[in-house]
Amino acid sequence: MKSLILSVLCAAFFAGAGQAAQGFLYDCDMVDNGQGRGWISPKIAVVFPKDGTVRVVDALTLYFVKDAVQGKILQDNDARVVVRWSIPRARTDTGISFNAFDYRASIAKGTGRIDVTARPRSYDTGVTSRGTCVRRTQ
Repeated sequence: MKSLILSVLCAAFFAGAGQAAQGFLYDCDMVDNGQGRGWISPKIAVVFPKDGTVRVVDALTLYFVKDAVQGKILQDNDARVVVRWSIPRARTDTGISFNAFDYRASIAKGTGRIDVTARPRSYDTGVTSRGTCVRRTQ
C-alpha cells in the first residue's frame, strides 16, 4: 500500500508536472497507525509546488476525493511547517457520514517528525498519529 501511494504521488506531482517539479514534498510514514483508527493514512505526502500552495495526498484523499486536496499553510518558519486540510463527505464502513474530516499536520524541519490530528468537523475530539517525513525534490 505504501509503495502504491508513493508511486501515485511521484506520477502525479513529478512526472511532467512543470511547476511541481520545481517544488518539493514531504514523504511521510506514520509509525502508530492504530491510534489513527483508520482516519490517518500510514503514508502521507505534503506537496509544496513552486507557486506557494500546498496539497496533501494519502490513501484517504485518494479514496474519498480521488485526488490530492488543497491545504492551507498555518505556519512556516525555520523550525516547522504546519498545514491544515479537509476531506469532504467522509463516510465510515458502517455508513456513518461526516460533512468533513479536518486534518492538521505539524512537521519539524530539523528532525522530520510529523504529528497529525484528524477530527470530524463539529466534533470536539479526534484521533492522532505521529511519524517521520523525508523531504524530496524528485
